[in-house]
Amino acid sequence: MSLTPAAPSTTRASKRRFRALGLSAVLTVAAALTGVAAAPARAATAVGITVNAGSGLGTIPSGAIGLNTAVYDGNMNDAAAPGLIKAAGINALRYPGGSYSDIYNWQTNTTQGGYVAPNTAFSNFMGTAQAAGASPVITVNWGTGTPALAAAWVQSANVTNHDNIQYWEVGNEVYGNGTYGANWEADSHCTTSASGGPVTIGSEPSQTYNCGPGTYANGVLSYMSAMKAASPNIHVCAVLTTPGGWPDNVTNATTSPQSWNQTVLTALGSKTDCVIVHYYPGGSDAAAMMNDPSQISGIVSTLKSEISQYAKVDPTGVKIITTEANSDVDMDTQPNALFAADMYMTWMENGISNIDWWDQHNGPGTNPPSVVQGVQDYGDYGLLSSGGSSAGVTEPAVDTPFAPYYGIEMLSRLGAPGDAMVAANSGNPLVKVHAVRRANGNLDLLVENEDPNNPYTANLTYNGFTPSGGATVQTYANGATSITSTTQSSASSVTVAPYSLTVLQLSGGAATTPPGPPGQPTVSNLSSAGSGGNTGSATLGWPAATAGTYPIAGYQVLRTGSGGTGSTVVGSPTGTAFNLTGLTVGSSYTYDVVAVDTKGGTSLPSQPVTFTVPPPGSTGGGSGCAVHYAVTNSWPGGFGSSVTITDNGSSAISGWNLTFTLPSGEAVQSGWNGTFSQSGQNVSVANLSWNSTIAANGGSVGIGFNGTTTGPATAPAAFAVNGTACSTD
Repeated sequence: MSLTPAAPSTTRASKRRFRALGLSAVLTVAAALTGVAAAPARAATAVGITVNAGSGLGTIPSGAIGLNTAVYDGNMNDAAAPGLIKAAGINALRYPGGSYSDIYNWQTNTTQGGYVAPNTAFSNFMGTAQAAGASPVITVNWGTGTPALAAAWVQSANVTNHDNIQYWEVGNEVYGNGTYGANWEADSHCTTSASGGPVTIGSEPSQTYNCGPGTYANGVLSYMSAMKAASPNIHVCAVLTTPGGWPDNVTNATTSPQSWNQTVLTALGSKTDCVIVHYYPGGSDAAAMMNDPSQISGIVSTLKSEISQYAKVDPTGVKIITTEANSDVDMDTQPNALFAADMYMTWMENGISNIDWWDQHNGPGTNPPSVVQGVQDYGDYGLLSSGGSSAGVTEPAVDTPFAPYYGIEMLSRLGAPGDAMVAANSGNPLVKVHAVRRANGNLDLLVENEDPNNPYTANLTYNGFTPSGGATVQTYANGATSITSTTQSSASSVTVAPYSLTVLQLSGGAATTPPGPPGQPTVSNLSSAGSGGNTGSATLGWPAATAGTYPIAGYQVLRTGSGGTGSTVVGSPTGTAFNLTGLTVGSSYTYDVVAVDTKGGTSLPSQPVTFTVPPPGSTGGGSGCAVHYAVTNSWPGGFGSSVTITDNGSSAISGWNLTFTLPSGEAVQSGWNGTFSQSGQNVSVANLSWNSTIAANGGSVGIGFNGTTTGPATAPAAFAVNGTACSTD
């Protein structure tokens, strides 16, 4: 986030750079609940919700629910701050604040050309973080700093003061340094022309040189070396572009001949241990904005694919963190509260370790404020009020929470770090659901009604869980200034009001102690069938569960559907290993394991394991062909891709047909150097007369196409030439 102080007491956001592609819908504005004029009562519409309590999506990470703080915010360390942060369940704080990170000197507590508010030095920040029980996330100065300055910060914090800070970012939105023609991020590495000429910080041209992704990547390696010399076990995180958002996959022959992510990850290679993206999806209206979290799965999948392809490391060992996230639609009102809760849960369900809301305090926007469902919106990106005025409208008193604060607080009613997230599905896209199995075996559900007009009655079906008794119901209603709590006798349904968040807390009622969860499965013997084959196999193994009241009789191995939708029991072994066969080459699979005792009692699910079946050649089977696929450009609703087919065999390929399956939401629009056809998501490309032969021993043919997409453009999982699966690079 790029911020420019308008005055010591208030700041205003000046840039919105990420625009995710969302579904467009029109929702009629209507009066809502607490604190606003009441609408006529409407009959609730039934919707089915299914919870698959044995289908694990991972545990809630420690330090995942984060918030940005900034050195220009005079209210950062107000006396009320620690209590408000802790009450919301926020357990991470990012410092020193967006673009200011790249002009901030932590030793002198000064910024080059910026404003630092009193009592916002690192020691003041740490006092608030420690009082709130929140883990710091620190952005070191790439723009005007040095590796030595960053290493000294790590030394002071982790060695001298024993602060045990794990996540350290190298720079903020570094790609905003003018490399791609937009300049909001200070970067002293830049020059005004390809031949030289230093840039004066504060007067950067719109196009800069000698500071593109290659310069940044090499710099990260220098920072990493210096910082890990001070504290070896920290995560040093590199800035990446968000898949599907500007400037993802933008290239420039002079300053960035390959994409930012490809350049950075290729340079980092095996040293890649943590990467950063920012997430500002926006949306044309509230409905589109609230639908945007559905794209997070594709964003994460693309990042993992890029880490594997370019860094050539196992992406499961690389931390991904989202250190800025917010929307620019109805920012202080209920739609953004609904967005916040859904967004945080969706990132975590996809394995993200930390998500930080922008911002603790920000100040009202410059556009005329609006009223949303009877509630005043101030255009303020802050979670808490700054007490400022804009366009004749004055915010409430400083530190008054806005609606997204309560949306985040609802997550603390849903689960805690270490609890297991499990799959849940709704029969209506306006009613979102997330589910968590508590450490004691109980089950909590978050039900979000994103319809501004209509209530719904959610009829609940449970697989792998039997509720006992009624439920505690926590609710945050439109316009409310607190979360309310009631009880109900039924666990089979709950009615949710328009524009509301509801957490249903259920007891499992077990009279006996269930087994403990098995350890996280690991994958061994992963292989494809070799040349000419398109199926693979693997072996799952896991640490045994501990028995509860009754002995363990065996296990259930469950496969989770794409996007966490549903689960299927694929085996019931009595031991701690299970062979998987008939796997599709290039496809990704997610499994978890549940322990079952001699009385049929089940454990919480293990942590899931996700893997992709490699093409022949990746596991020593040998493939006669290789395919390189790259997204070369992207724009709202579309993308361009290049594909290179290489003959690795000893005989030429005479006449070829390339087949692959595009991810959901993608389609070929036009292609070149081949005859393209598409049926569903399956694409076939036949040679033309002039490129029908691919020479042996490394000969290649290049094709390409432009496509349409409803989300981030992601790579197909697997390719085959004339029916033979190819390796990928």
